[in-house]
Formats: sequence, structure tokens, C-alpha cells
Amino acid sequence: MNSREKFLSVMRMDDGNYQDVDIPKVEFGYWAGTIRRWLNEGLEERQEVPDNISDGIAIMANKNIYEKMEKLGDKNVQPVFGLDQYLTKFPVDYSPRLEEKVIKKTDTHIIYKDSYGVVNKSSATMTSLPLELENPVKDWESWEEYKQGYSLDTIEDRLPPDWDDLVKRLKDRDFPIRLGGTNGGFLGFPRQIMGLNTYFLKLFDEPDLINDICETFLNFLLAYYDRIIKDIKVDCILIWEDMAGKGGSLISPDHFKEFLTPRYKKMVSFAHDVGVDIILTDSDGYVEDLIPLIAETGVTGMYPFERAAGNDLLRIRKEFPDFQIMGGIDKKILFKDSNKNRIDEELAITEKMLEKGRYIPHIDHFVSQDCTYENFTYYRNKLNKMVDDFNMK
Repeated sequence: MNSREKFLSVMRMDDGNYQDVDIPKVEFGYWAGTIRRWLNEGLEERQEVPDNISDGIAIMANKNIYEKMEKLGDKNVQPVFGLDQYLTKFPVDYSPRLEEKVIKKTDTHIIYKDSYGVVNKSSATMTSLPLELENPVKDWESWEEYKQGYSLDTIEDRLPPDWDDLVKRLKDRDFPIRLGGTNGGFLGFPRQIMGLNTYFLKLFDEPDLINDICETFLNFLLAYYDRIIKDIKVDCILIWEDMAGKGGSLISPDHFKEFLTPRYKKMVSFAHDVGVDIILTDSDGYVEDLIPLIAETGVTGMYPFERAAGNDLLRIRKEFPDFQIMGGIDKKILFKDSNKNRIDEELAITEKMLEKGRYIPHIDHFVSQDCTYENFTYYRNKLNKMVDDFNMK
């Protein structure tokens, strides 16, 4: 099987039927600084990491649709370990396409306005999450003006270039594609345009405003996705939220049910109507309390299950035997102060998860700069053998 077929075989496996399942060997991705470190620790360079990609920029473990996408695809680590291609993000633009401009630049920082209209401050010397200084949506008045950028008339212009050629190239592809990504969710989007504090306050003070934002964005997404899926068969739809921290969900169960549940259900219904049976969510942090709410909507799975936040894969699998799980291997086992015994203990959990099905193992986010190439090599080789042994059963 190729990477796409392997992904679908795991996601669609019937209860207890492993005959037609082939677990893919994948990683989520790597920070550029990780690969630079490994090039000094024994990894052979097959592709130069460009100087304009700083250590804190992600390099994806997938095959890109275009050579130049928002993130570089890895060609250094993947071939060494015979890895399959991870889910590739289909290129979409969720912004109102406002003019981007640099407001101020010094030797230490850059202040700029992005295509969402958010004013950000970033370091001029390193890559990190920007500090949001101002968000464009503050109240009903600003939202009424802002929402004009989500007219359905803009959808055709949002399609990638060379559309007809792209449709032909992707018809018989050998890698899986997800439709959905950063800010493409119903907490992720309003938080982006309002800022976290304003978003939290409006949940209580102006719920009608939050509902209108979510419903407007939902209708935009449904039309946008429908246009893409008319020509391109995608393998899953992703609802991106990043809705949790180490302490759990950013919003209460009641708020989830009020603002997210109705939109998730409509997205799931749409997915079924257009022949997509895999609907995933993406969130960092501790997500175990969110899974019952997510699964109730018909969403079929989730990733990447950060272990440092306290997520317990075996507990999740016991409570939700059919829920699709990707990731969940603690990246800390690859840190310099770890050892083979610690890696073996973590992979013992992975082995049990493989037996329970609908699970694709990989490190629980991008492999970080703290991870040594020696530890990664031991971990990856052992996991590869584990997957091979399982696939041969």
C-alpha cells in the first residue's frame, strides 16, 4: 500500500478486522532547529535547510502539493527511516485577505498587520509565537464590517493557481490530503480575530455575537469546501481549534455545546453528504474531557495527543474504542537525559494501542530541538520494527 492507502486502511478498519490494515510509519513533523541539530549529530544532508527558515519554523513530514507551500516538506529524515507521507494540508485561505504591512521594524522586533487584520509584534532575531497587540473584531459594529470579507463571491478567487492542472495531478496521488488547518475551527477562528480575552468576555456578555461569527464562518467553510471537493477527492476534513492547555479546555462544556456542537454537527453532515467519512480535530493540551463532547457530534478522531499535558492513550481507547487517534508518543523520551529504557516503556504503550486498532503512532507534535538524533534513531527503528511485525500478523 502507498501512504494514502495505509492512512485510509487504519482510519476505516472494522472492529477486530486487521486483515486489510497496513499501519503507516509517519511523523507529524520537525522543527527546523531539530534537523539542523541532527545534521551535526550524524544525519546525512539530502536537502539544505534554507537560512531564511529559522529554528522555530516547522518542517512538515509530508509530500507538499506545491514545491513552495507555507511550510517546507522534509527530505532529510523521511528517507533515512523509510517513512510514509503524513497528511498534507490542502492550501486554503481563511482570512478576509486584508492588506499585510509592516508598521515598524527595529533591530529587535517587527510590528506588522497580517491578512486577518491582527497587529502583531515579533522578534526580529528569532521565530516565536507573535504577541498580538490589537485584534480587528471588538464588537458588533466591527464584526459587521469585518464579515464582508467572507462573501461567498470570494471563494473562486481563493482556489490555488493552475486549478485544472492541480486537479489532474492530485487525482491518482499516493499521499493523503486533509481539508482544513490553522484557524479553520469554531473556537480557533473567533479567537484569532477577537483575541483570547475579548473572546472569553463575549462568550458571556454577547453570545449572539459569537454565534453569528461561528455561523457566518461555518457557511463560508461549507461553500469553500464544497467547491474544492467538487473537483478533488480529499481524504479527511480537519477542524482546527487548539482549544486546550495543560489544565484542560479553554471553554466550559456548556459553551462547547452552545457554540461548537451545532457547527461540528453541520460539518459532519456536510462531510457525509460529499463522501468524506473521516473528520478529525486538532488540539494541543489536555483533551480527555473534550473527547466526549467532540465524539458526540460525529467527529471521528483527533490528534496529536500531547503526553506532557496528561493525556492517557490507553484510558482514552478504553472509553472510546472507535475514536481515531494519531500521535500520542511523548517527545520527552527523546531528550538528552532520557535513555533506551524510557523509550522502551513508552513504546510498550504504543504496542498495546496498535493491537486495539484505529491508531497511527508518532511523536505528539513536531519533534523538538531537545531531541537527540541518537534517541530518535533508536525510537524510530524500534517503532518501525513494531509496525512491521504488526502488519505481518
